[in-house]
Amino acid sequence: MQAGDWATWVGSSAAVVAAVASIAVWWRERSSVSWEFDRPERGRSFARNTGSATARDVHVRVGSASNDNDIDAEARAVTVAPGEVIPVLAFANMASPADFAVVVTWRGRFRRRERWTRILH
Repeated sequence: MQAGDWATWVGSSAAVVAAVASIAVWWRERSSVSWEFDRPERGRSFARNTGSATARDVHVRVGSASNDNDIDAEARAVTVAPGEVIPVLAFANMASPADFAVVVTWRGRFRRRERWTRILH
């Protein structure tokens, strides 16, 4: 390998590494949807979008995490912007399943269905 070829190869490799690093930074900092569940007094509960992107076609279900047909309460919203909430009733009692949870599903990036679960028991 000639000296000029070596310098070209090193320069090209450095450019590729820099491009990959910038993509990695962009990927980590891109907007996303994330959830938190608040259970204030008096039984009203809220699923809150704490991310930086709007969630679309949102469905909140309270019941068994493993059985989609075991529903105690549910709520829907077309969109939930960052900081917005969806109110839903969530009461665990002795008859509630061991995996009693709030399950939030929504359309995320590339219209792919995403899911977040929080066990409440």
